[in-house]
Amino acid sequence: MTDEPADPGPPPTTYTGRVRVTNPLAAAPSHVRRSVRQEIDESTGVGEVYMRSLIRLQLRAALTVATTLVLSIGALPLVFLAFDSVTEFRVLGAPLPWVILGLVVYPCLFALGWLYLRQAERAERDFAELVEPERPEERPEA
Repeated sequence: MTDEPADPGPPPTTYTGRVRVTNPLAAAPSHVRRSVRQEIDESTGVGEVYMRSLIRLQLRAALTVATTLVLSIGALPLVFLAFDSVTEFRVLGAPLPWVILGLVVYPCLFALGWLYLRQAERAERDFAELVEPERPEERPEA
């Protein structure tokens, strides 16, 4: 029994070709410019920021409308309880609270809905323009 290492044999004779070693920082561009649409589609951090900003704008519009609704129309019962003279006043034979709740509330609700829709559409339009900016060469000529 000898403690001599086994003979590894002859060196490999196969040639694998030339290998070029480069600096990875110099070989590839450090930043690849992507469009906003690509950022969103690939769910990158930048794309998530864009989506969060759209959702935040829509939430702000919804909370503004809800707060206005609660403070204006939602406060009417408190006004009717606090001021008895309002409940005793009559317009064309009908008590004022009935006139307010039957005639005034609906145009106010319509106006709040219209304002919310306008704000939401503006936010979506701005977001769409950000995602797909209109290029001058793509515009149809008049």
